[in-house]
Amino acid sequence: MDNRPIVSLAQAKSISKKHGVPIYIYKKGIIKRQYELLDSAIKYPNKTIYYSCKANSNPEVLRYLKGLGSSIETVSPGEIEKALKAGFRPDDVSFSCSSISKEELISVAKKRVIVHLDSLKQLEWWGEEKLGREVSLRINAGFGAGNHEHVITGGPDSKFGIYVSDISRAKKIAHNHNLVINGLQQHIGSNILDEKIFMKGAKLISGIAKEFPEAVRIDVGGGLGIPYKSSQKPLDVKKMGSALTKLFRELSRSFGKQIEMSLEPGRYLVAEAGGLLVKVVDIKRTPGHLFVGVNSGFNHMVRHAMYGSYNHVYNLSRPEAPRRRALVVGDICESADVLAEQSIPMPEIGDLLLFADIGAYGYSMASDYNSRPKPVEVVIP
Repeated sequence: MDNRPIVSLAQAKSISKKHGVPIYIYKKGIIKRQYELLDSAIKYPNKTIYYSCKANSNPEVLRYLKGLGSSIETVSPGEIEKALKAGFRPDDVSFSCSSISKEELISVAKKRVIVHLDSLKQLEWWGEEKLGREVSLRINAGFGAGNHEHVITGGPDSKFGIYVSDISRAKKIAHNHNLVINGLQQHIGSNILDEKIFMKGAKLISGIAKEFPEAVRIDVGGGLGIPYKSSQKPLDVKKMGSALTKLFRELSRSFGKQIEMSLEPGRYLVAEAGGLLVKVVDIKRTPGHLFVGVNSGFNHMVRHAMYGSYNHVYNLSRPEAPRRRALVVGDICESADVLAEQSIPMPEIGDLLLFADIGAYGYSMASDYNSRPKPVEVVIP
């Protein structure tokens, strides 16, 4: 994590005066920094970065990433529509999702986006409905990783992908429907900070690709993480990029043609660019705790309740105040409505607090639970 908040107190006051609080704030400059770091780290010429827009589908953020050169990865028809409205061409859009209906698959195929089929049933439907001769498969190579069990998307306990032991069945279905498997995709999990773990997954899917001689595209997935805590070591993107470049050069030589490398970063590109600005509205002490009440809740940042996730809290109003261990809690009628438990500069009612690294899975996972509206989003340079 960055040791500085994305906005100063003066900026926060100006934004809150204009738009109110709570409010999500996204900083373009940080998105640009992250995108260019990743793009420059991978020296392989035939690569495509598909921004995983489930992390943050704000239209201005999407347009900005498109301007930087990104393509886009989607997981629902609604995300496809947002991508197209933001100016992405259909062939710049990829789609994958599990447990979808036949009708949804058909409707997505009609959009002419790149589809990664997630199951043998989807593959059968694709052939039966003659949705296209060329297909890409999402493969579960039997390996998963992530910072919490709920965000591991590979391995024997994951619902995602065609399991590696079913590859022969997938080939048979494709043969029966005269389909060409020209692409493979995987995703092992989320918030990965060790490039060795990510590369283990990349090597597995690259090895599996050798069973598909007609393959032209290998998507190694996403899950690239950011350090939410100062004690965490950032992902070494340069090492990862160098390893990916070497892997795909070797893979292209073995195929006798240049294989397209695809990857799907989401959180890595936008998380550090975002913050949730809130106001302190109550302070309560009990024998066990100091509760700092704010005018937001887990309906605006649910990850702490779901995953025990950490987002650093800045007291913009009085950063030099003595630090106190506190539970920062919200206005939702649930005991789980705890946004943070950490040492913060002791606030007073009316202070502005900023939750850091909320540019990913903040607004995109928000709800109007308790009939409290979602905050607005603002994008700043």
